[in-house]
Amino acid sequence: MNTIFSEISEQYKPIISLWLLRILYDLKIYTRIDTRYGIDEYDKIFNFIGLQQLVEKYEDKTLSKKKLRKILKPIAQQHEIQSDINQGALFKNMESFGNLIGMNTTEKTLLSFCIMLNIVHVLEKATDILGSISSPCIINIFSVVLKTPANKIRKALSSDALLYRTGLLRLSREGNGYFVYQVSVMGEISEVLLDEDQPDMMKSLTRFFAPSKVANLKREDFSYVEKDFQLIYRYLKSTCKTPKKGLNILIYGLPGTGKTEMVRTLATLLNMPLYEVAVDIDTDNALDDEDQCSRMDSYRLCQQVLKRKTKTLILFDEIEDAFIRDGERERFGIRTNTDAKKGSFNHLLESNPLPTLWVSNVINHIDEAIIRRFDYVMELKIPPKSVRIKIIKKHTSALAVSEQWINKISINESLAPALISRAVRVVSALNENDQIKNEASMERILSNTLQAMGYDKNLSNPHKNVLTYCLEALNPDYNLTNLQTSLQQKPQGGFCLYGPSGTGKSEFAHQIAKVLDKPLLIKRASDLLDPYIGMTERHIREMFEQAHEESALLLLDEADSFLRDRTLSRESWEVAQVNELLTQMEQFNGLFFCTTNLMDVLDQAALRRFDLKIKFDYLKPEQTLLLFKQVLSDPQQTGTDLDPTLIHNIQGLQGVTPGDFAIAVKQNRFSLTPLTPTKLLETLKKEIKFKRQAAFTDIGFMPHYYKK
Repeated sequence: MNTIFSEISEQYKPIISLWLLRILYDLKIYTRIDTRYGIDEYDKIFNFIGLQQLVEKYEDKTLSKKKLRKILKPIAQQHEIQSDINQGALFKNMESFGNLIGMNTTEKTLLSFCIMLNIVHVLEKATDILGSISSPCIINIFSVVLKTPANKIRKALSSDALLYRTGLLRLSREGNGYFVYQVSVMGEISEVLLDEDQPDMMKSLTRFFAPSKVANLKREDFSYVEKDFQLIYRYLKSTCKTPKKGLNILIYGLPGTGKTEMVRTLATLLNMPLYEVAVDIDTDNALDDEDQCSRMDSYRLCQQVLKRKTKTLILFDEIEDAFIRDGERERFGIRTNTDAKKGSFNHLLESNPLPTLWVSNVINHIDEAIIRRFDYVMELKIPPKSVRIKIIKKHTSALAVSEQWINKISINESLAPALISRAVRVVSALNENDQIKNEASMERILSNTLQAMGYDKNLSNPHKNVLTYCLEALNPDYNLTNLQTSLQQKPQGGFCLYGPSGTGKSEFAHQIAKVLDKPLLIKRASDLLDPYIGMTERHIREMFEQAHEESALLLLDEADSFLRDRTLSRESWEVAQVNELLTQMEQFNGLFFCTTNLMDVLDQAALRRFDLKIKFDYLKPEQTLLLFKQVLSDPQQTGTDLDPTLIHNIQGLQGVTPGDFAIAVKQNRFSLTPLTPTKLLETLKKEIKFKRQAAFTDIGFMPHYYKK
């Protein structure tokens, strides 16, 4: 940002000349000027203060320090008696800005000098003659150059003073260095204060903070979090009667869940002005660590400027990295802040005069000591399916889409409100009146975004029945018909379904959800396991919370990943995962099914938590024949005419599961021909043979029917 003096407006030259003369004469810096080889190196400084003749006269000649002092003295004295040297937009704007935030004369003078120091090259060059100096020396230098008592300078630059707290001006306390590098001015404040056309200071500060946008949502849009919404609303409303210092609320959750809109909605309901800290301090560049520091300074400035405005709220959005500074380190994969600045963050959250709502997509990196400083912490999750349907209907009300399609895509748990609204905006711009085209365009836009965010991009029910469901074609050791009837009367309980793969365990859970007309929430190990300590337990807890909120049947596939015998665990986190799942199972009052192929490795305490443990075994001969006939009677197949020999061969199959029949049907689709009895029998034999080979070579498991 540095510029040469010729580019500085003439109105600033008197004050800059005065500062230069105080540096040269009062600080006796002229004694450090080496003129043995001429004074060309300093000609810009001398030219600026009106000593062009001196430069010309002594060019290529030695100038004694005594003679130089004699020349500078009358000029310095003359500048000291000048009046009205504080001219120009900087000083005019500084008065307006200073009155706005409560700056005293010393603070305004310090900030004005440091702004000029950063943009006037000749002023920086003069301070460079001082060489490397320490922080205590800077206080004395300021005192001399600005003709202000050192104690006032020291107080104005202290860490608890206004300049430091707002980030407007900070003095480095990290060793020695050149003067210009020992002081730092808040980014972009120079542009604000140097603006020649400054009609309204508050408008100029919108680059740091600005009035919030109007809320697009209403209170009923957050009905699924009514308890949290109501508590936050009442708490903020109480500040209207009794202002409270250090009121901070943290709202976090996945991107697009409506966190920012919730804050705006709260402000509208409370009839309180809401100001947002700017997200992009430098709109031309992505935020880096320095920008994040600027954002925190912008927040401090916002609090200082608006603190006199009672009944006002502040929104600090996208705070993901706002609490991370130098000194951060990783421990067990979690970033933690270990430097002394953590204490300043704690102080920040305890001293803010105006209520602040902090919004973040993630909070794992924020130190627990900082999180404890928030009065209220709320996670805003993606709405449950019933609410997602309402949101989709609301946003697509002007689009030609079917209710059936809305119900279909609402099954995706990652479908946040913001994703829906943006997709609708794009499709609406296409002006298509065709329902099929609109639905296809919406699906493509949503799927692409979900995939880019790392979520499941499937917008329809991924579970498609290859076979017509037949309860009689299952071989459990419990009466499933009675269980189904019982659950229709009281849909509650925990059930462990175990047995070989493909025996219909998961399919039975799907059937129960369909019969009870309940949403089915399916979780697998890949959905819950997390490399960071404590996060798997958190996902397990959230799984049960989601099932409760959506009144869904919860199905945990691959349950052996979480219910392994704790005596076999090698790591403490493995035990913690089992403990968390057991705790949640005890507290859950809904329907919980888990499936496993490895019953022998499950924790005994876990098994006692289940109301029923049901084994699903290989099909009996008569069940194999029943399912064989059913598959052939399905549409596009050849029929069920079977000769006695074929029936005998079918019933002679051992180790057959409903999953084997499903594989046979899928494989036949590639042949483009109907599935004949002979073809179906041969496919089943191949699957059985493959399982036998896999049992011996891969997992060492040998079912009873293979033992000879």
